[in-house]
Amino acid sequence: MSVAFTSFPGLPTSVAAARRFVAGAIRLYPHSAAPGEVVDRAELITSELCTNALRHTRSGEPGQSFTVWIRVDEHGVRGEVHTPPARLPHLIPQVVEAHPWCESGRGLFLVDQLATKWGTLTPWQNGVFFLLTWPQPR
Repeated sequence: MSVAFTSFPGLPTSVAAARRFVAGAIRLYPHSAAPGEVVDRAELITSELCTNALRHTRSGEPGQSFTVWIRVDEHGVRGEVHTPPARLPHLIPQVVEAHPWCESGRGLFLVDQLATKWGTLTPWQNGVFFLLTWPQPR
């Protein structure tokens, strides 16, 4: 198992840097048999979760940051985006139905469709996790 983590400044440019970090961590794990599709999914999910961190938590405020954790083993990938508290108290990440003409509001819908599993971190940690698994070779 390999674990990598790093913090990013709460800036829009950090979303692309987080995507590259996650893709690199998955590809560099020596025993990873992660298909290219899994790497692509992990990048997209990371992008959505980091964007939400900037929009909905204090990560997007001046001088703030968010941290991305990635754990890779031969069975799958677990990603986490750790953030400061949400801007609105008791805001819980959840899939909502976006109006067809809205430009935003579909991020967690995508995460829900692409991840094997996702959800919020433990009550004493702010953030969201995702899991991606793949079939094992016989």
